[in-house]
Amino acid sequence: MRKKGFTLVELLVVIAIIGILIGLLLPAVQAAREAARRMQCTNNMKQVSLALQNYHDVNNSLPTTSSFSKMWYAPANTSGNFLGYAPWSVTMPLLPYMEQQSRYDQFMQIDKKMAAGSLGVWDGFFTQDIFKVKNRITTVLCPSDPVGTTPSVHADNARINVVYSLGDGTSKLDAPYTHPNYINVPTKKCQNRGLFHQYAWKTMAACVDGTSNTAAVSETCSAPEGYYSASVKGGSASPSGFYTSDLDCNPSVCMNNARNPNDPSILSSTCDTWRGNFYQDGRPWNGFHTVLPPNAPSCQATTGGYWGGIYPPNSYHSGGVNVGMLDGSVRFVSDTIDCGDLTAKSTQCTGKSPYGVWGALGTPMGGETTTN
Repeated sequence: MRKKGFTLVELLVVIAIIGILIGLLLPAVQAAREAARRMQCTNNMKQVSLALQNYHDVNNSLPTTSSFSKMWYAPANTSGNFLGYAPWSVTMPLLPYMEQQSRYDQFMQIDKKMAAGSLGVWDGFFTQDIFKVKNRITTVLCPSDPVGTTPSVHADNARINVVYSLGDGTSKLDAPYTHPNYINVPTKKCQNRGLFHQYAWKTMAACVDGTSNTAAVSETCSAPEGYYSASVKGGSASPSGFYTSDLDCNPSVCMNNARNPNDPSILSSTCDTWRGNFYQDGRPWNGFHTVLPPNAPSCQATTGGYWGGIYPPNSYHSGGVNVGMLDGSVRFVSDTIDCGDLTAKSTQCTGKSPYGVWGALGTPMGGETTTN
């Protein structure tokens, strides 16, 4: 009698069929997982957008970057030095509206001590226990970011993926527009081109283009490495000719001269190695511009990044990024969105954005009432 069983050929055919089925199934499983992660990211962004509305209802303005609250705001003194405090993120004043009241109370104590001089800037801003990765805020993280829940390479800090809109205002990002050196310089005071420029408390009334037409929050990938190493997704550049002497930028120069993000021979700069690495940090690299398209390179005028720069949103979602609008809705914006004329300079601080539909979405008072 012959033994029952598979022949070698039959066995190989079965293995081949199983392999094909696995090959077909895995991408579907991965796509389903990414769809779930993207939905969670959308929900997080919606929570932040709603927190902005609730903050406005209580305080009659939106929060701003680089100052914890109006009560601690101090103007520049006669010598031109700005009497501000730590550059806190917009996330900080939103904490009570994201069910983080106890954390907010701790921040208030830290900020008061720094203002009084009893706590140094470095210790107050970086080394406090509430900044550590064990105390991360999941509402401002995207599950698609592979390093989002890991310790930042800088000071073991918790990361952030939700960032706040600077519109198309790219010039002179290092100082408030109330500073004596910039208050009457048109090319250096584009604070009305986005919702969250430094020390500029906007109101809903200032959003004349409509809250459903104005971007408030989007996302950034957190830079996976440390100083002078592989950069954040999209790459970066500090190319010659990007900024002229009056800090007027040419976005097309940035777009065409980005370095390879995996090239270790080129020193990275803060626009990539610091992005998303400190959830409490309100400096420009934790914001986003609606100039270059999503997932385009980040650019800045200097290695320090203070004079000015362009920081597009970026994500690990396929084909684009989530964008939370000021009305609380969340849209998915494609990498191929219309960006208008990328050779247009940034000196235009009033009127319609030259950067197409994308620029129109970022400007709250540009006069663009439709985005299609």
